[in-house]
Amino acid sequence: MGEDLFWAIRGGGGASFGIILSWKIKLVRVPPTVTAFTIRKKLEQGATKLVSKWQYIADKLHEDLFIRVIIQDVGNGTQKRVQASFQSLFLAGDDRLIPLMNESFPELGLEAQDCIEMNWIQSLLYFNGYQKGDR
Repeated sequence: MGEDLFWAIRGGGGASFGIILSWKIKLVRVPPTVTAFTIRKKLEQGATKLVSKWQYIADKLHEDLFIRVIIQDVGNGTQKRVQASFQSLFLAGDDRLIPLMNESFPELGLEAQDCIEMNWIQSLLYFNGYQKGDR
């Protein structure tokens, strides 16, 4: 193993893996106010179509906008209920986020009451479940 090899990552099975040969980190300025939101959709609310759309647009979104999807079973044990949670962090206020979302991902139906403005440290708490306001 040479100096250029940082580490290997296991893939889908014992016979496959990826090798990282280089790693680049791009630092960005974080403004005093960021905006976060979580929108949850169940299958009967069109979650499947939204996740499909997200897969095609996620890499084309504005560079200050990050949206991830968490898919989980929210059933009561006897009944399976799948839910997709769209969690987002935007490096600006909701006054810029809502028009951007209406242009790039209107199917999600983001509204002003879904958005929570905070500082970046508070967003870390929000995404880890330590802050109220998660809708």
